[in-house]
Amino acid sequence: MLSAKKCFDDSIIRVRQDHSLYSHLTGILHFSHENVADILRSEIVYAVSAFDRLIHDIIRVGIIEIYNSLRPATVSYDNFQICMSHMRSILNPLPNTNPHKLLEDIIINKHKYIAYQDPDKISEGLSLIWHEQHKWQKIASLMSMTDKNVKIELKNIVIRRNQIVHESDIDLFTQNLQPINDQDVMQSVDFLDLLGNTIFNLVKIP
Repeated sequence: MLSAKKCFDDSIIRVRQDHSLYSHLTGILHFSHENVADILRSEIVYAVSAFDRLIHDIIRVGIIEIYNSLRPATVSYDNFQICMSHMRSILNPLPNTNPHKLLEDIIINKHKYIAYQDPDKISEGLSLIWHEQHKWQKIASLMSMTDKNVKIELKNIVIRRNQIVHESDIDLFTQNLQPINDQDVMQSVDFLDLLGNTIFNLVKIP
């Protein structure tokens, strides 16, 4: 699971480097904010993608850890559906075939269309590997926030991400480009960084 954490950390580092580029262009080279604001928009998109990828990776690795008896099974894990042909391939692998790799590929294919960005969907995914009944309360407590505020903050960031990705960040009513500022973007990146690390620390094997 450490590889999932490293991938996430590296992605957040790249986002922060983009922010440094924005700061250099506006603060040192005196580019106008409007001309380089798309850098800020890309930070929101990439930070959400990094978080989404982290949850996918955590769940995938966690399922394999349960399969290898490294962590206790959950009810959701026990109900994880695999077709019979896949089960035969895992239980009776062909020569030079790694059954763990087969299981990993199955998980990737089953989950690749899921976006782990909504709090309920994240909780549902984590239930495959984490027994905790009050997941968001536990996460929020370690972030020194309430679970309500954590969920609201996450939803607002994802809404903005969707506006950028699906609407070119153009207000559908005024047809004007929506304003964006570096402080709000950095706050969003910091929040996703903290949220991702908090979830990782809660579900990793001690």
